[in-house]
Amino acid sequence: MAHKVVKYRLESDGTIPTWLKFGVSQRTGGMYPVEDPDTASPQDWIMIGISADGSDISGAVEEITSKDNLQTYLTAQASAGSWKDLDTDGNEVTFDTAAHAQRVWDDLDALNA
Repeated sequence: MAHKVVKYRLESDGTIPTWLKFGVSQRTGGMYPVEDPDTASPQDWIMIGISADGSDISGAVEEITSKDNLQTYLTAQASAGSWKDLDTDGNEVTFDTAAHAQRVWDDLDALNA
């Protein structure tokens, strides 16, 4: 059994899926929201999260099976949404998809250790 990185939506009643992992130091849900204008609220955002160990993720939009796949997804979304990072002075800089993908995968690896 293992934790997994997934794309997900809120449940139809607006609640967070119970199969996501929370209560740990790693950031495990609600990451990198992307609006889906073709879907009604409250399920109109697709987010990245980490599942609880061994949970049934059949309600997820999709499992992201590698850090490279996550980086590819983040690159596409960052470009489409003009995402930016902030430097230490608070200035907008290019969104570092490699660093963001690495951070998520580091959290996944820590949970699966």
